[in-house]
Amino acid sequence: MKGKIGALDHVRLVALVLILLCHYFMFSDLSDGVSRYFSGTGNMLFFLVSAVLYGLKYPVDSQKMDYRRFVVKRITRIGASLWLFLIILVTLYLVFGIRFSWLDVGLNVVFLGYLGELPGNEHLWFLTVLMACYVEIMVLNKLKARSRWIPWVFLMVSVFLVFFGEWMGIPSGAFLTLGLYGFVFLRSDSFLQKSKTMKLWMAAVITVFNAVCFVLEFRGLFEQSRSLHFVLTGLCGISLLSLLLRILPDKSNKVTSFLCGISFEIYLVHHTLCAGPFVRITQWPCGHLVNFIIIVTVSVGLAFLLKWIVSRFYLEYS
Repeated sequence: MKGKIGALDHVRLVALVLILLCHYFMFSDLSDGVSRYFSGTGNMLFFLVSAVLYGLKYPVDSQKMDYRRFVVKRITRIGASLWLFLIILVTLYLVFGIRFSWLDVGLNVVFLGYLGELPGNEHLWFLTVLMACYVEIMVLNKLKARSRWIPWVFLMVSVFLVFFGEWMGIPSGAFLTLGLYGFVFLRSDSFLQKSKTMKLWMAAVITVFNAVCFVLEFRGLFEQSRSLHFVLTGLCGISLLSLLLRILPDKSNKVTSFLCGISFEIYLVHHTLCAGPFVRITQWPCGHLVNFIIIVTVSVGLAFLLKWIVSRFYLEYS
């Protein structure tokens, strides 16, 4: 299995770079529209890499999933670093007199950051949706969703809910994430095989499609229609995943493995360096490129330290 999915390590790094670029663009004087493209595409890549991995590991028509073990491992994997990060973050809030809500802290502790934002760390909504994706694949596995039509129906319903949610005035972007996650989970083996044998003309179509969506986001697509933004950047994410699986090498290297090993921790710590009360740490009057390099360097260093502390307290996870 590892030989089949080696390219996913490289895809995860591409997603990480897009997320870092997204938040740097969003909280600087650069284009907010460009950040929206990076955000939608980068986040979707993160989700879909997970969907491919679990789809290959727990195919609904063969291997039985140990649901209890799956839940315990996911909570341990995510919670170990998240809870330590929150302890450090709240300590810094208290030391520097930064106002926050204990209710929001509690919501984030139980992976409900979607409902409670912490200063400079609004990105923790990601964990709420990720947990929902885990519940989703357990349900799909339990139902033995073998029919080839189920992924397509699932995807179409999620797209409908995105537009319906905007019409009702409620947040609805997560519906598309769940739809695409379920789609790739159910078709992971086929998706991987077709990506590896992608024709040149299809690669060109994907490239042009992503370029068009980039331009639309630059011109303010999000402000014109949030639902269309979610759908297009979601399709950018899944199409870019397929393209990257085709062109990136299957064999990982030490640098890639190291960065992938702390990618979740980088995701945790980087946002507060781009925005919020501690942004001055990485913002210097030396140009955007240097500031971005500082953010990346500090994020990698803090992420490594965070994971090292977790491992020292015997909370190491696989």
